Amino acid sequence: MKINKGHRTYLLMIIILTAALFVMALNYFTSENGNYVEISVNGNVVNKLPLSKNTTFRINGYDGGQNTIIIQDGFCYVNEADCPDKLCIKQGKISKSGESIICLPHRVVATVINENENKVDTISK
Repeated sequence: MKINKGHRTYLLMIIILTAALFVMALNYFTSENGNYVEISVNGNVVNKLPLSKNTTFRINGYDGGQNTIIIQDGFCYVNEADCPDKLCIKQGKISKSGESIICLPHRVVATVINENENKVDTISK
């Protein structure tokens, strides 16, 4: 059976998409839950909140805009934002180590971290 050029392209796309979905699923199911949310504005850390304590935190962004960050039941999400696109609200809830919610207009980033995690950036001999 001979596969023509057009079908080979579709087959390659299906293989690549399947591999990407597999890697994403593997990453999601093997990553650990974080225990803190680190909140930064314009690259400067302004607060570090535990995911174990339900909290509402209002943050002033770089340009004076505001975001309301909610920590509830081990998850973090943005509930309110006065930015024009509201993409930070649409990003949903995060709880896994390394996940982030980013509000570009206000330069606000909320990143889940796990302080128990052993991270090695470089090893030198």
